[in-house]
Amino acid sequence: MKYIEISGAENYRTVPFWFAVEEYVAKHWLDDDYFVMWQVDPCVMVGRNQLIDNEVNVDFCRQNNIAITRRKSGGGCIYSDSGCILFSYINRASDVASTFERHMRDTARTLEAIGINASLSGRNDLLVDGKKVAGAAIYRCANRVIMHNSLLFSTDFATMQQAITPSRAKLQSKGVVSVSQRVGNVADHTSMPINAYIAEARRVLCGEAARRITDSELQAIKEIEKNIASDAFIYGSNPSYSIVRKARLEGVGTIEASVELHNNAVQATNFTGDYFLLGDIDGELFAPMKGSLFTREAITHALEGVCLDSIIRGLTLKGLLDLLFPAEKMPSSPQRKPVWLKMQAPVGEAYQTTKRIISEHNLHTICQSGLCPNRAECWRNSTATFMIGGDICTRRCRFCNTLTGRPHPLDPDEPARVAESIRLMGLHYAVITSVDRDDLPDLGANHWAHTVQKVREVCPKTKVEVLIPDFQGRHELIDVILKAAPDVVGHNMETTARLTPSVRSVAKYEQSLDVLSYIEMCGFNSKTGFMLGLGETDDEVLQLLKDVRATGCRRITIGQYLQPTHNHLPVARYYTPEEFARYRVKAIELGFTHAVSGPLVRSSYHAEQGENG
Repeated sequence: MKYIEISGAENYRTVPFWFAVEEYVAKHWLDDDYFVMWQVDPCVMVGRNQLIDNEVNVDFCRQNNIAITRRKSGGGCIYSDSGCILFSYINRASDVASTFERHMRDTARTLEAIGINASLSGRNDLLVDGKKVAGAAIYRCANRVIMHNSLLFSTDFATMQQAITPSRAKLQSKGVVSVSQRVGNVADHTSMPINAYIAEARRVLCGEAARRITDSELQAIKEIEKNIASDAFIYGSNPSYSIVRKARLEGVGTIEASVELHNNAVQATNFTGDYFLLGDIDGELFAPMKGSLFTREAITHALEGVCLDSIIRGLTLKGLLDLLFPAEKMPSSPQRKPVWLKMQAPVGEAYQTTKRIISEHNLHTICQSGLCPNRAECWRNSTATFMIGGDICTRRCRFCNTLTGRPHPLDPDEPARVAESIRLMGLHYAVITSVDRDDLPDLGANHWAHTVQKVREVCPKTKVEVLIPDFQGRHELIDVILKAAPDVVGHNMETTARLTPSVRSVAKYEQSLDVLSYIEMCGFNSKTGFMLGLGETDDEVLQLLKDVRATGCRRITIGQYLQPTHNHLPVARYYTPEEFARYRVKAIELGFTHAVSGPLVRSSYHAEQGENG
């Protein structure tokens, strides 16, 4: 096997270039087997048949200049950066299975040469001390077999976890709850620098045998690269998929809609059911939808001027949108609140004292910004949930009443004012939360830590519960807060997996689960909460409870979603106190030691009662 040499190889830092090298060599260098190692700038690579949106945190990658590319081989999505080494084997053998195993063992031999014992997982992974350090994918090209091997040498796992979003089912099938629990770096097992390892691996696999790419061959490679780097290949290769929605519409009948999507654009639509057809459904309804993005707004625009009632008897635009986008269903009129949601009037001396202290210290509370239904009760009991970081959030969640926009600079005196207010109120248990501050380099983590530290200094006997944002899943920022040693660390799931994209802004279901897992892994008591009444199903709620419990979390709150204003998501359903009681029983059965569930329950409601839970 000969090593592929390229003049100035260190200057070629993109994946499409090296994939083009593989393809050129496979088609034109037929005299021997070939091998090369390469490194690239931060990027994610999806398999040939993968949906990018299912595997990649596209927004995060764009914000952090992480390239997104696609390979011609199958397999899963991977992240690579300068701490990752990519191996390319181009082989003349016709037996894919034996070639795959041989080259996996070749990669293992390079690690054994520097004193690291590596084993094959039986699938396509290479393990060191039970953690994956390398994976592989394979495909045919011009009667040759090309195998990619990705070796994690000193990869940035924090960025990896942000950039790729593997399904929770995939992780649980491997017995883990986060990416970081499954993978490891070679550098954890050797002091050898990465360049020295690359030189040793080349010696082990190829010795002195090599062949250099000529200038004319390099030009041919760059032509191949153009296609592999094109949006048409990367995004055009996103496979199509279908969604199915079924509902009974009043005055119409039952319609089951099947919509084929590609890159979230409508490719084809079909309706089945007992509706009464009046017009040309293909030409008048489905044709205008074709090519439109599959969003409520885009479909509304596409069907502007279309008389749906002349196509399907009784069909309205609202009915069609409710069918296609059930998570965003808008009721024709607001539902009346049931009697059990009657709130107490804010009266009493303790209530007025708490209100005065908060006002005098110019503090923000989630009690006020969130229109909490328990504010009267809590303030009468001299308790409050302090909201730090200002009163303007950088995110726009569709359930939340907190102001959204460009926040003011952090107030350096806020930690001291929070601590002094807690002292004056005589709290033995304090809850602190914050707005999201995605505008700051540390996302507000250090301000969080200073606040907890100041409370510890001024009120050493007060227990502190923090309800933190996701910090974009960055563990190093969560560590900043954990070092301040809060007693309980909460992070809310808010809703079920299916509803998360339409209810929360920026936040991801899997990422929130990972935050809870990390809190537990660091030895802290985690806590979470979610709302009912947004359109979830019973099975989805039970799955959410199971997903949270799998992180190790043992404290949970469940409450009724209440629409803050007409601009927020409507209430899909009001749950009875008996239904909330049933979910509490389910939570206890699943192993939660502190479960508070009721129509008026919020994250910090009776938080002190879970102190020993």
